[in-house]
Amino acid sequence: MTVANKTDVLTKEELGFAGRLADSFIHSPLSPLLFIAMMLVGFYGLYATPRQEDPQISVPMIDIMLQMKGASSEEVSRLVVSPLERLVSEIHGIKHVYSVSDEGMGIITLEFEVGEQIERAIVLTHNKVQANMDLMPPGVEAPLIKPKEVDDVPVLTLTLWSNELDDANLRTLAVSLMHNMKQVPHTGNAFVSGGRSEQVRVNVLPEQLKGYGITMGHIAKTIKSFNTEQTVGSIEQEGKFHWVKTGAFLQSAADFERLVVGNNEGKPVYLRDVAEIIAGPEEARHQVSYYTGPAHKGEAVEGAQAVTIAIA
Repeated sequence: MTVANKTDVLTKEELGFAGRLADSFIHSPLSPLLFIAMMLVGFYGLYATPRQEDPQISVPMIDIMLQMKGASSEEVSRLVVSPLERLVSEIHGIKHVYSVSDEGMGIITLEFEVGEQIERAIVLTHNKVQANMDLMPPGVEAPLIKPKEVDDVPVLTLTLWSNELDDANLRTLAVSLMHNMKQVPHTGNAFVSGGRSEQVRVNVLPEQLKGYGITMGHIAKTIKSFNTEQTVGSIEQEGKFHWVKTGAFLQSAADFERLVVGNNEGKPVYLRDVAEIIAGPEEARHQVSYYTGPAHKGEAVEGAQAVTIAIA
């Protein structure tokens, strides 16, 4: 008895397009050459592609800081920020324009397209602002153009909160802690959000001014002139230069109290004689509070005084 072995052989029509393509490469003498060529292209791409352990992406951002002393936030927005915002939006490479207005000041933030060079962005922004300074209303000081990059974005935030300390004491503690943390190598910009800063307030007494014949403008001019420090020269000693400075910044309420603002019948008139000088936290303009969420497993905290340290 004879058994015939039958082998099914598919024709090219039965293979389909993919099968015919694979069959042609299997039997083609060019396949090894194509494989070698693709390997060479892959090695070249691996060699030519730039690589960094920490890739730097250029996304330039620029802050334009404007000051108009005595103006309300609405006036700053309407007279200064909005007109300049429309002008800088014409700069080539601008992606987004943001702005914020406050009493006496405003900030316009420009975000450029990815890949734009920061140096070119600064030059374009500076030229655009300076070319339109004649359109600014009276009382607007020269704008401050400050560049920002990806490295300036905070990557670490630390919140300090307390139910016993007030926001002024928390801010003092946070500022001290921030200075210590900035000593860590490769640490960028840092700032404290929230809390009231310490300040010295001078509340002038009009009746006292009138009695001594002193004007409010004279008081302001005297404080400004004494609250300065200038470099007037240098001294060379043993091959080293030592800078000579005059004046000093007023540091405390006692420094303000000792300022001589005039004379009366041959006797000096001190600032404490014509004004009430108070050292302490500034008036509250905003508030930062700390709340715990549902994921918190400890004791719940509701609205505790808090400040935040942000470090880039």
